Amino acid sequence: MATSEHMCELHLRMVGEPRNLMLRLHGNMPTEDDVAAWMKEGSVIQLQVSEAGVQAPHTMLVNFGSVVFAWLMSDKPGRGVDL
Repeated sequence: MATSEHMCELHLRMVGEPRNLMLRLHGNMPTEDDVAAWMKEGSVIQLQVSEAGVQAPHTMLVNFGSVVFAWLMSDKPGRGVDL
């Protein structure tokens, strides 16, 4: 189950989209290697996220086969992201 406070941000650029998608991740955190493997394999991954303006975390399926580039970013000072 997702925690109420998000752990980091996952930024994605999807094929054909002019802007990035920013998701606030909750629960277990992926590593940079996880995200790279998902992109390489074209995996569809279930993530616990919250989006800007949405209070409660919810499940989102992300097709990493459609991701052009991605990055993880800590949004809290002193909180490390395992890259």
